[in-house]
Amino acid sequence: MKKLILGFVFFSSAFINGQQIEFLELPSLFEREFEISGMAGDATHLYLAAERCAKVFVLDKENVALVETIELDTSEIESLEVEGLSRYKDYLLLTDEKKGRIFSYHLKTKQLTQVNHDQPKFSKFRGNYGMEGIAIDTVAKVAYVLRERNKDNESEIHSFDISEKQAQLKFKYRNQTRLKNKNKDWRYSGIAIDQQNKRLLCIRSYYVGHASVKNKREVHVVPIKVLKKKKTNSKILVSVSEAVFLHRNSFATNVEGIYADMETIYITADNGKGIKDCSQISKKTPLIRIEFPN
Repeated sequence: MKKLILGFVFFSSAFINGQQIEFLELPSLFEREFEISGMAGDATHLYLAAERCAKVFVLDKENVALVETIELDTSEIESLEVEGLSRYKDYLLLTDEKKGRIFSYHLKTKQLTQVNHDQPKFSKFRGNYGMEGIAIDTVAKVAYVLRERNKDNESEIHSFDISEKQAQLKFKYRNQTRLKNKNKDWRYSGIAIDQQNKRLLCIRSYYVGHASVKNKREVHVVPIKVLKKKKTNSKILVSVSEAVFLHRNSFATNVEGIYADMETIYITADNGKGIKDCSQISKKTPLIRIEFPN
């Protein structure tokens, strides 16, 4: 693990339908093809997961400087692709899109461990049908795992009770809630907890072609109380479609990571181009900041 102090906050902003949407300038390091697909946070830091690099970058929340790089030890783990990220106590929880697994990383012991759970079909959730995100209700001790879509073009939220024994987490399955998509061009690509309002924040995307003005990137809400149902709908909270389109020449547009604190929603995007080499130069990774809509 190495410590770094880099960067200053530069940003551009757009007012879309009365909402200020800021694009923060991350350190130049993030012009490399890290494929940031998951994000988490706490009172002072943001955590950004690199999908194919087995790294988690820790940023200072105030000035978005890079203060630490966590190198995940994957020497005994095959083909880890970190897609979702959340924080629970001293753990980072990660979902693996490659092989349909969930891992925990203990911030103090530095141990990366596969999480035991009682949902055997998760091993089949891979690729475009895989696990896109994870969110933790730290009060209720419940984990919500987002599946991008199934073969019926539905996205899925899977709920687990969390227990801990001898510094090991265990998930016990509760239920599944399906979210209907109109067709294969729609998907849910990220999930976060809005603890104070008792709801999930979900990134919902519609993609019809590279840099198309018709593409949609929206933050939707799903109340936690409805996740007892087998099927439900989400409701749009804020759209970043126009702002992402306006910044398409400077920043990556494949919006996938989301995190929220008491006042702010943070969103980031995967800048991968299909080349499995994190040293390649690519479009900048955005960090989008939005104050909670009234």
